[in-house]
Amino acid sequence: MSETYWTDLAGGVISAVIYGLISITLVIFGFKVFDWITPKIDIQHELSEKHNVAVAIICAAVILGVSCIVAVAVK
Repeated sequence: MSETYWTDLAGGVISAVIYGLISITLVIFGFKVFDWITPKIDIQHELSEKHNVAVAIICAAVILGVSCIVAVAVK
């Protein structure tokens, strides 16, 4: 294998890790914004103590939606 193969591979891995960390950070930030703009819903209480499936579905939908937006933005 040539030397450029290994440098290209290392550059690709480094880029993937950096973009992955940026994406995860943006998704967490997006979910925190959702939590901030919905003060009437105590997500931690609803999920851990009441086992509210509806809140879990809404949280999953928000995370998936934010993930789609981040994937397009980071691309």
